[in-house]
Amino acid sequence: MTAYPQTPGEWAAAIEQGLGLKSEEARSAFACGKFPYDRLEGWIRTVFGQGFGPNFVPALVRNQRGLVRWAYGGGAEPYWPGSDKMGEAL
Repeated sequence: MTAYPQTPGEWAAAIEQGLGLKSEEARSAFACGKFPYDRLEGWIRTVFGQGFGPNFVPALVRNQRGLVRWAYGGGAEPYWPGSDKMGEAL
């Protein structure tokens, strides 16, 4: 199996590189509710679409807001088998 980011810092660095964002841009976009989730989903599907288990990409896509909150907002690691909790601040 291929390696993937494991910590919030590793995910932040990978997302920034993948989306072509500076760290400050990514953090600001998250803080003001304008994170480019559509671009993030495309990047996830492209980068992790091959070489991972069949549930990996669906879990990332389903929990992408939680992933970004974990990487940029100090949130808890998403619960990968389930989905983001509805009603949480994005």
